[in-house]
Amino acid sequence: MDMDYGKTKVSVAKVEGGDVYAAVKKAVDLIGGMGRFVKKGDRVTLKPNLAYPYAPPATTDPRVTKAVAQLALDAGASRVLIGDSPAYSCKKILGVGRWTNQDVIDKTGHAKVAEETGAQIVDFDEGEFVMTDIPDGVILQEAPIAKAMLDTDVVINIPALKMHFETFVTLGLKNYHGILPDHYKVQWHKDEIMQKIVDLHKVVKTHLTILDGLVGMEGLGPRCGSPVEMNLIAASADVVSLDAVATELMGVDAWKVDSTRIAHTQGIGNGKMENIEVVGEKIADVKKDFEHPDVSIDGHYPMFKLIKGGPCVHCYGRTKIMCDDLLAENFDNYADVSTVFVGINPKQIPVEQIQGKALFIGDCAINTTGNLRYALGDRAVCVDGCPPIASVHRELDKMREENGKEKL
Repeated sequence: MDMDYGKTKVSVAKVEGGDVYAAVKKAVDLIGGMGRFVKKGDRVTLKPNLAYPYAPPATTDPRVTKAVAQLALDAGASRVLIGDSPAYSCKKILGVGRWTNQDVIDKTGHAKVAEETGAQIVDFDEGEFVMTDIPDGVILQEAPIAKAMLDTDVVINIPALKMHFETFVTLGLKNYHGILPDHYKVQWHKDEIMQKIVDLHKVVKTHLTILDGLVGMEGLGPRCGSPVEMNLIAASADVVSLDAVATELMGVDAWKVDSTRIAHTQGIGNGKMENIEVVGEKIADVKKDFEHPDVSIDGHYPMFKLIKGGPCVHCYGRTKIMCDDLLAENFDNYADVSTVFVGINPKQIPVEQIQGKALFIGDCAINTTGNLRYALGDRAVCVDGCPPIASVHRELDKMREENGKEKL
């Protein structure tokens, strides 16, 4: 079903002379100014992408968040909250022990943003999640939503400009993954993730989306890609239109992105470029062709025997991350790993053909190779999960300990 949203508007502004605040203000002014969205006394929640304790482009640039907070306060906001529930893959609460949410807040520069603006940091994981009915939800008919996203008058979404090996792009729509607790993040993190994200937007409205396009990430986003300098800020009252334009800025046809199409057809917003008025910079003048995510593993790791059984993109990506991280450690003899199994029912070669250890990556590989794993005994390393996210880091930490290195 096609939806008639009329003409929507997205602004694109260049950062001139390093003045991020001026670019953010210009982008917002081009669509009516912050006073259109924030009235005197409003409670405002900012939702940047604070998935990891890493600098941009893995996360939203704190200069953009600071500018948005200042504009909201100048417009009369009675309070401004900055909140997120970071990615769960390495959190100490899962026992991997790499970092805490406070590490994310500090290392991304957002603690300093709060200090300098008077905004308040809200760690969604430390606050309350409210079980909320989702009208017309397909994957999620109800979900626990961060209270700070519900108990507010205005939500301003501040995504980063990134490719993503599982969802192709990660922008305003995908940024809502952080309004859920971790068990809801991991439970629907395969092909249904696109619909899950759209379902969240049916219950929590984004009033304004401001894109951090200072430095984008191409390739193996959302964490392991390469930076692309863009020096852009974009803004829109329509999160789907913002995603469409941001996708085009990366050199990709907006309608090829699943989340944009689903959101458009299910009434979240307009994803059709022909119905979007772009004001400010022209897309053709500022876009760059980003390298697409590549999760191929064949021929990239000649040091390992790779045996596949039809893995999905999610296990392909985790296998690539596991192998890349394993090589980066410079273990003697690759920590004795010689063979990698991934996917549903990979061929079970004779155990005599496996020297040292074998990795079984993902629940499909683990559950369909029981006899071989039994024969290998403690030489079988099970990287469990569907998809195997936290377990990649858990098993790497075990290898570090076994090889006399400290955990990260």
